[in-house]
Amino acid sequence: MNTRLPTLLLALAASAAVSAAPAAKPTAALEALLACRAGSDFTQAQAEDALRAAGLTHVPGGVFEAKGGKVALFGGSVDSANVSIGPSGSKSLHVYLNDVSAPQVGRSLSVTTVNEAADSEAPSFIRKLDARHTLHVGAADDYEGYSASVSCLILP
Repeated sequence: MNTRLPTLLLALAASAAVSAAPAAKPTAALEALLACRAGSDFTQAQAEDALRAAGLTHVPGGVFEAKGGKVALFGGSVDSANVSIGPSGSKSLHVYLNDVSAPQVGRSLSVTTVNEAADSEAPSFIRKLDARHTLHVGAADDYEGYSASVSCLILP
């Protein structure tokens, strides 16, 4: 019996399965960072790599913007984003969205506690995941240029 034929068929089946597998979602790394899970962490380089992988371009002033097409995230499209790591070790990643409301984004991230301290006309939301990690979903007013924001804050 020819043993090469089953090996060849197995190799063909494996390569077909790999080529049929869907490509990784370009925003997956960014969504994971913005989920702000308890115990998670990121460096400036990791956050910037996730922003670039999502399709955002670094522009002067430390901001990332969608150039050359929309970047879909949490039911809206990304207007801009930035990452900041302070000298004390505090870290924040902010993404500003259009075409989606803060309550919609909050529901998709399971952030439903209204942030009473937020200075916005529409409700903003907050979720403290542990002593270091806080997830904010902000509502914006029309004049701010975006409709909602998502921020992961990690304290030292």
